[in-house]
Amino acid sequence: MIRKSLTILLVVSLVASATPATALTSEPEIQTIVPQPTVTPGTENTVSFQLLNEARGTEDSTITATNVRVSVGDDAPIDVLTEQLYVPRLADGEPVTQTLRMQVPANIDSGTYRIPLRVTYEFETNGGDQRQITKNLNVPVRVQSGAQFVVADTNSTATVDGRGTLTVDVRNVGEQAASDATFTLTSNNNDVRLGGGQQATRFVENWKQGATKTFEYDAQLGESAQEGDYSLEGTVDYKDASGNARTSPAFTVGMTALPEMTFEVSDVESSLRVGDSGKVTGNITNTGPLTARNAVVTFQSNSATAQAVETEYAVGELAPNETTPFSFTVDVKSEADPGPRQYGVMVNFRNQDGDQVQSDVVDVPVRVGQSNAGFEIRNLESSLRVGEEGTLSGTLVNTGDDPVTNAVLQFNPAGQTVTPVETEYAVGNLDAGESREFSFQVEVSSSSGGGPRQFGFQVAYRDEDNQQRTSNTLEVQTDIAPESAEFEVTPVNGSFAAGETGEFRVNITNTRDEPLSDISAKIYAESPLSSSNSEAFVEELGPGETETIVFELSAGGSALAKTYPVKMDFQYDDSRGETTISDTYQVPVEVTESEGDGLPLGLIGIIVLGIVGIAGFVYVRRD
Repeated sequence: MIRKSLTILLVVSLVASATPATALTSEPEIQTIVPQPTVTPGTENTVSFQLLNEARGTEDSTITATNVRVSVGDDAPIDVLTEQLYVPRLADGEPVTQTLRMQVPANIDSGTYRIPLRVTYEFETNGGDQRQITKNLNVPVRVQSGAQFVVADTNSTATVDGRGTLTVDVRNVGEQAASDATFTLTSNNNDVRLGGGQQATRFVENWKQGATKTFEYDAQLGESAQEGDYSLEGTVDYKDASGNARTSPAFTVGMTALPEMTFEVSDVESSLRVGDSGKVTGNITNTGPLTARNAVVTFQSNSATAQAVETEYAVGELAPNETTPFSFTVDVKSEADPGPRQYGVMVNFRNQDGDQVQSDVVDVPVRVGQSNAGFEIRNLESSLRVGEEGTLSGTLVNTGDDPVTNAVLQFNPAGQTVTPVETEYAVGNLDAGESREFSFQVEVSSSSGGGPRQFGFQVAYRDEDNQQRTSNTLEVQTDIAPESAEFEVTPVNGSFAAGETGEFRVNITNTRDEPLSDISAKIYAESPLSSSNSEAFVEELGPGETETIVFELSAGGSALAKTYPVKMDFQYDDSRGETTISDTYQVPVEVTESEGDGLPLGLIGIIVLGIVGIAGFVYVRRD
């Protein structure tokens, strides 16, 4: 009985060992697989991972999971942007790929971080029951080591519709140094330009771990730019410690656009009048965000009837909200109309970087008053003559309605041939309708052509408000007489017989209104007249004085009886010490027939011919 039972047990065991074991089907076994877990600091990353439902045994299988819902958590300091994932069906051995978006800080430490997942799914059991399971999984990510870059600070002096310097401080916060690094700053906004373009680069040979580099750019903001913050983009191309070329993630560089440099005008006052010069004064305030250095206020007029005597007024340095006065002297033409006018000023200055900047035009409203002063020149008299000093005199009349004080008549003739000895004549005070005589000593160059001339005068004076003014030009006409001879020349003995030699006496008279000195006279005789002593000298002749000078003069014996000219000129010094050579004078000399006892020349000629004839006849007879 016992032997039989052992035999049955052995058979059963052998059968069991000869029959293969049955594979198991278990509940879903969900796990995560991350093929590429590396993320880059300082930028947004995407990490792909697989959800896999697979049994642990090689021959086992799992039940299909359905309605798989994944809630994604954070692992500080990594900020995961994906919150929910969904997979409708996860069969055995069939992985499904999902993607997580995450923001990785630039200053994060290198290492492995785990992103928590809470997975909820459903399945049907082998017994036909419906179950729901929740389990916790994670997605491991690895932060790479090496150089990492962050913006430490920025500063900008660029203003709207202006320019300035953008300064960017970038720090290497990574665990390694960078070499041969190129920092590229890019503007994607047309209102912001860097050095005239949309992109600018700077080079750093060695960028140590923890080191901060400062980069400066010439930043320009367009007219349509707005005050406030702009976003630029920065990247760094570099070589890591192994010499591999790498590019950092793009990072944001902030830039603040300062308000436009503007100026405001206040407290404007005007003393402008038609046909007169007056003042436009006021205060100008720097209402911009930066100091204006070497500032110059420039006057602008869009009218030909009003022009500033000097168009620039230097005010120097003008800090924000600082106010300084300005003043311009403006000439208003007589053809202008009185009433309100609008002129303009703008400011030329240098900004913080030394760049020359020009502001917009600021309107300056002023009022031009009616003319209340006028002048007229009457009774003009002139003794001006070419080559001489004369007098220009007349009467200045105040034809206006108001008195003037400290009036000065100014005479500045154009050209080089008329020169007043003094250009100003102090008239003094003139009541309305009052007149005052004036006189100018004037030199007229000998190169002047003489004839009618038009001269201009102006009156500088102070009005009832003690404002300095200048009248319009008062135009007058006069004649400049032609040049007169310096001397009057009269021969004392102007008759010589043919063949006679004797003294030639001439009276010379100074016809000028000034003394003449060092007078050298010289005569030029032509055949049949001649002179062996042709020069004479007079030390000085006063105005109207006469002196006789003596030369030697000979008349040739064959001279015909008639009047011959003897030319004469003078070199002399005038009252100013200037040496002048006069024009040429012609003095008449009368030659008469010879008065000797000899035979007449005609008869002598006949006798000579007769003698020659007789001599010839005798010679022939001898032959």
